Amino acid sequence: MALPHARYIVINHDGEWKINIDNRYYGPFATQQAAVDMATDTAKKAETAGYPASVLLMDGTSFETLWSSEPDQPE
Repeated sequence: MALPHARYIVINHDGEWKINIDNRYYGPFATQQAAVDMATDTAKKAETAGYPASVLLMDGTSFETLWSSEPDQPE
C-alpha cells in the first residue's frame, strides 16, 4: 500500500511565515527562508521514513515546488 504524500506548504499567514501540513499551521518562523529550511529538513526525514514528500511555497493562489522526493512531481 502506498503511503500518503506529505506536502509541506510554506505560507505567509496573518503576516507570519508558517508551515501548513494537513491544514495545521506550525511556526511562526522569523523569515521565509527559516520556514523553507525547516519544511525541507522535515520533508527529507519523511522521505527517509518512506513517505513521498514535497515542499511548496504558496504565493496567493499559486504554488512553487521548492523540493520534492519525487523527481517528476507536477507543480
